[in-house]
Amino acid sequence: MNLLKLRNGNVSNKTEIHGELERLLLSNLVESYIPNFVWYNKENVQNSNINVKDENITVCNKLKIDTAWTTKQGLCSLIKQKDWFYIENTADVIVPRTYNSYEGGETEAFVNDYKVTACTGLLKWILSMVANEKAVFCETGKISLNVMVFALNRCKEYLFRKQHLDIDRSLNSVNSNQWNNFLKKYYRIVSRNELFHLTKEEKIPIYLSYAQFLLKEIQKYRPQIICEGYNNVWILKPAHCSRGRGIRIASKLGVINDLIAKANSKYVIQKYIEEPMLIHETKFDIRQYYLITSTYPLIIWIYKDCYLKFSSQKYNLGNYHESIHLTNNAVQRRYMNCEERHPDLPNNNMWDLDTYKDYLKAIGKPSVWDDLIYPGMKKTITGVMLSSQETMPACKNRFELYGCDFLLDKDYKPWLIEINACPDLNSTTRVTAKICPAVLADVIKVVIDYAADKNASTGNFECAYRQTITTPNYGGAADFIVKGFPVPHDYFYKGNIKLEESFEDIDMDKPRDVQAVLKKLKRFYNSSNCTDRMLPLENNELYCDKDDINRKSSHKTVRSFLEDDAENLFINDERKEMETYLENFPNFKSHLFDNYNLCSETSLTRLRSTKSLTNIKTLMKESNETFFGSAHFESDRLFSFTKLDEVCSLSPSLMDY
Repeated sequence: MNLLKLRNGNVSNKTEIHGELERLLLSNLVESYIPNFVWYNKENVQNSNINVKDENITVCNKLKIDTAWTTKQGLCSLIKQKDWFYIENTADVIVPRTYNSYEGGETEAFVNDYKVTACTGLLKWILSMVANEKAVFCETGKISLNVMVFALNRCKEYLFRKQHLDIDRSLNSVNSNQWNNFLKKYYRIVSRNELFHLTKEEKIPIYLSYAQFLLKEIQKYRPQIICEGYNNVWILKPAHCSRGRGIRIASKLGVINDLIAKANSKYVIQKYIEEPMLIHETKFDIRQYYLITSTYPLIIWIYKDCYLKFSSQKYNLGNYHESIHLTNNAVQRRYMNCEERHPDLPNNNMWDLDTYKDYLKAIGKPSVWDDLIYPGMKKTITGVMLSSQETMPACKNRFELYGCDFLLDKDYKPWLIEINACPDLNSTTRVTAKICPAVLADVIKVVIDYAADKNASTGNFECAYRQTITTPNYGGAADFIVKGFPVPHDYFYKGNIKLEESFEDIDMDKPRDVQAVLKKLKRFYNSSNCTDRMLPLENNELYCDKDDINRKSSHKTVRSFLEDDAENLFINDERKEMETYLENFPNFKSHLFDNYNLCSETSLTRLRSTKSLTNIKTLMKESNETFFGSAHFESDRLFSFTKLDEVCSLSPSLMDY
């Protein structure tokens, strides 16, 4: 209502004048009454003079707090505790690895993550090239094979730390110069496809199979490895901006650090999904709505309808322009669709859900939406909200609608990108003109009709999660009570323990008296199972018995083909240790060099159709067949992680600096 329009004579139609006067009259009549329903938008949520303190009367579309999960920095902090709220088949947060650049220790954690990702990316690149029969190793290559072995060792050490095997052993330290030299070679390999230098002495199948094993084990701790590619691309997002503003994409560690250092605002650093699911070579994401109607107990409603947002350009990792990688409608409407665009893609860069389901049927995947995508989004939304519940106050008659964006990987697993409060419900395209009014109407059905009548329709909203707890009772320190029961009088043993033999020996601490210690242990325990591989260290020397000396590998430095700064990247190559793994394959060398001449660059033909970079099982099978022909090759037997690193714990690791 605008009285100024009436006074200035801008409204001349009698019907419009009557309507304005009627709204003025009704407004005056209800002005002194507490409203029953309040709908805030972004503009008036902080500036409203409406009193909504009487929660028993007023229904409001905003929760009491500024929701932490709707900001990029808040979501980044919450997902760090997601594992505590995992519920099988109900709650599981699937989100890319993310770091807050302004929190203590987060930048260092990102740098460490970046380095490990470079190692796994290099191994994925090598396995992909081998599986696609592209040249990787040749006599004229300029990159030393030591670079690959460096990556193998760092991946092995990553697994040690994740499996807590570094508690009782010290891992080799790698200085900054070695990392810098490795990253330089890594950039040259993945960006310019430079090749490794090869001699017949190299045990390529050993390295490839170990790489396959390591990647498969690392996937247990880094599930994003299946879709993160090998270019080590990261996306930097301002913590409090929306609509794609201020987002930068980079793959070089130095560039990322410079961007963070020069930034005037807070940023989050997120691992970019380099291998998303594409439709006709074009990137897309899914906009999904959900509704919170109670915080204690937590009640989540998810909307069964959604829509897809497309980029205007074909997907290309060689160009980091926003028109290729950011699917926000606010970004894409500034650009024209590319000329090579597939005719089935929409001109307005949006698909409704029915169109996407028709596409899935056309490509032979009719069930993935109901079996994988939709359930995956429900579990992630539930997991995020459970992780956030401790920050929510118990509030009555409050609800809020959220919009979240998901990307799909090539296995149709949805990855949460961000969650938006006050999502845009404007009818900007034909698709949003259909779904947005329906969302608003169904929200009213849930918060008004269903609240009054449990048999009422909720439209396309379905209850995804309903918590079975009551409102929490908060108390002070005086309310803390410890309950227990007395221990029985005869609980503790009161007899005498006879010590028949003492193990105190002044010679026990001397490394050179290991054999004497072993003999004493065998005599005291009358056991022949004591290990003969206890090899203490003194002044970086190994002291072994005669059998161990025979088994000990000779340390040989592989000739480096790196540039002038590569002298810090040399690795000790335990070749004899590798040869012990070949005893089960007497025809190994003949299969290796007769069936596949690794020393000839021309023998590596390029595949006509590129295969997947992430199917580890396929890569393992194909690369093994490439090198071994029809010979049976059991990677698990050759590369038993425990067996391999049992040796590595006694002597320098597979290839260490």
